[in-house]
Amino acid sequence: MHLKSLHIKNFRALEDFQVSKLGRVNLIVGKNNSGKSSVLEALRIYAGNAHPDLLEDLAISHDEQWKIKKGEFEFQNDLPFKSFFSGRQFPEIDGIGIEIGDGTADKLVKIEHVFYYEKEYVESEAEGEGRPRVRRTHILKSELVDFEGEDVNESIAIQINDSNLIILRFGVPSGRLRPLLRMIKRNSCSYISTQFTAEDELADMWDRVGLTEAQEFVKSALRIVNPDFEEILFVRDDEIDERDSGSFSRSAIVKLKNVDTPVPLNSMGDGIFRILQLFLKLFAAKGGFLLVDEFENGLHYSVQEEVWRLVFDLAEKLDIQVFATTHSWDCIESFAKVAVEKTETEGVLFRVGRSVRTSDQGRVIATVFDEQKLFNITQSDVEVR
Repeated sequence: MHLKSLHIKNFRALEDFQVSKLGRVNLIVGKNNSGKSSVLEALRIYAGNAHPDLLEDLAISHDEQWKIKKGEFEFQNDLPFKSFFSGRQFPEIDGIGIEIGDGTADKLVKIEHVFYYEKEYVESEAEGEGRPRVRRTHILKSELVDFEGEDVNESIAIQINDSNLIILRFGVPSGRLRPLLRMIKRNSCSYISTQFTAEDELADMWDRVGLTEAQEFVKSALRIVNPDFEEILFVRDDEIDERDSGSFSRSAIVKLKNVDTPVPLNSMGDGIFRILQLFLKLFAAKGGFLLVDEFENGLHYSVQEEVWRLVFDLAEKLDIQVFATTHSWDCIESFAKVAVEKTETEGVLFRVGRSVRTSDQGRVIATVFDEQKLFNITQSDVEVR
């Protein structure tokens, strides 16, 4: 499942985006609005095999359409997920769609805009019991003119690793689609946004690593930020949500050396919260992907090198491929030092930006820096801002 290279086509601003080489741990840099977050989104879709629930989450996060609004659907104008495609338009040519993978059919997730014709028929007694059936036939876009006035529908099709297309028929009750959706297996993937994870979610992840080596590893990571840290506990809040008498939330408290009373985690600054979030998400990503938007958030430059070192170690141990973005030169520098040091775990940095070549017509491209070149990079070369 892990990628040795990356090829993204027709997804948002990434019309034909290629990264020739990837490592186990990858750092993505570039100016604001260069496409870094779109690369992470595409990787989430790849890891999740374009599961409709994931597509809905991504659309909602951008305030984009994710379902057909009753009574407002207009032919070929308001279909969900249209905004995912480059130019926010469906390709006019059949067979052209969003493609995410390594450029081969063995590792490919494809999302395509399709048409199909529905026609009802009744089986003969010899074939069945005279039950009504619906036959669906795929239609090429060039054939639409031949089906004027017929029951032609448009939709989104998902193709995984050159397998058969799975058609998402919008407007069909979700219960009827569940057997179909169970065919789409979502691979292990943890995503860390620029916002901090809710404490209730962290509490659930903490419970899943309870009394294990992983829990002790997380505690040691927390001491990077605060050497006085001794113990952490998630406790039930006193106030219960009146709207749902059966629900409650939990928050974290920590024990510090030479401090008699517990201290709320939220009172200790962003760094320790970020570390807790990062390493709990790492263990949750075992065998899959960890995607981090703005790795340096909440982390002082003085601790970033040690944090990267632990990330490299765990990524190798847990068989995780890591992708992170950054705006910070300190983050790049600390990543470079660890990438060169950890010869057994490959680290790759690539820059995302608009090509200045006339032949590329300003498309978004990637420039790869392997670990031996990282020490020669200057801040102006990489243009992280």
